[in-house]
Amino acid sequence: MDLKEKIGIHLDQIKQLKGVENAVLTQRDGNPIQSSGVWFSKDEIFNVSSATSAIFNVGIHLHPNNLKYILIEGKKAKILIAPLNSPIHYSLNKILEQQGIFDNKHEFFIAITAQPNTNLGGIFLQTGECLKNIKTTLITSGENFKPPLIQFDDQKIQNIIKGFNVKENEETAFKLSSFSLSLSERISFELRKVLNNFSVAIPDLRYAYITIEGGFIASKILKSYNSYKDNLDHISAMSYSLYQTANRCAWLLKKMGAESILLDCENSFQFIYGLGKAIFSTEIGKSKQKLGLIRLIIPQFSQKISSLIKEASEIQEQKTFDIKTLLGELIIK
Repeated sequence: MDLKEKIGIHLDQIKQLKGVENAVLTQRDGNPIQSSGVWFSKDEIFNVSSATSAIFNVGIHLHPNNLKYILIEGKKAKILIAPLNSPIHYSLNKILEQQGIFDNKHEFFIAITAQPNTNLGGIFLQTGECLKNIKTTLITSGENFKPPLIQFDDQKIQNIIKGFNVKENEETAFKLSSFSLSLSERISFELRKVLNNFSVAIPDLRYAYITIEGGFIASKILKSYNSYKDNLDHISAMSYSLYQTANRCAWLLKKMGAESILLDCENSFQFIYGLGKAIFSTEIGKSKQKLGLIRLIIPQFSQKISSLIKEASEIQEQKTFDIKTLLGELIIK
C-alpha cells in the first residue's frame, strides 16, 4: 500500500461521519493530493482546491502561528479547512520539521464539505485525530510531497482559450455609482452605536469593524488590544478578501453564498459575517466567553448592521447616473 492510499484511509474516517460529503488533503498551492468522497467532475476538484487554497493562505496570513481551522457556513453546506500542522499537535509538528517533511510550516491542509445540519463537534474531534494519523503516516514513511509546477505547451494553451466563452461586442448602457458604498452621517452614527453596544456585550473583545466594498473600514472599535490600531486597515482588507474568496468557493461547491466564517485560533476567535455590500468582522479572546454563547450574541448585532447597510445601499442606488447623458451635456469650448 503506497502513501496516498494510507492517507486515503484516514480521510475515509472523516467521510464516514454523518453529513460529511467530502474530505481532501491539498497542498498550499492548490494541488489536490488525496480525497475521500464524490466530486462532480475533474474541473470541480481543481476549482475547489484552488479556492480553498486561497482561503487557507489568507487565513494563515491573518493568523500565522496559531490558526487551528477555518469554518465557512452557508444555507446548504459547511466547509471546514484545517492546516495539517495544527498547533494542537505541537510535538508531531516538530518531528515533521526536523525530518524536512514540513519545509514550509503550512504546506498542507484538509478541506471538508458537510451538510448544514452536521454535528460540528464530531467533525472537529475526527479531524484532529485524522490530522494526527496523517502526520504519523508521513513520519513513518519518510516520503515527501513535492509535486512539480504545472507546465503548459502551445496545444494546452489553445485548448484553454477555446474553453472560454467569448461574447460579441454589443451596445451597453453604463450606469455609474461611487466606487464604494457611501454612508450618511446618520447611518455612520448608528453603526458606531451598534459597535459600542457590541463591545459592552463581549467582555473579551479585541476589535470589531465594518468593511464596505473595496476593503475600506466604515466603522470600527478597538478594545484593550491597542496593538491592532496600526494594522487594522490591513486586517480589514485581508478579511474582506477572505470572505469574497469563501463566497466563490461556496458557489462552486453548492451554488450558495457564504453567510459566516469562523477562524479558530489558539487564544481567540475571528468571526466574519457577510452583509450584502459589506462585512462585519470581530476578534474575541477565549478567556471570558465560550464559542456557543458568542455565536448566539453576534447575529443580533450583525442583523442590525445588515439593515443599516441595506438602507445605505438603497439610498446610493437612487443616486446613479447615466454616463451617456452626462457626456452629452458636456460642452467643450
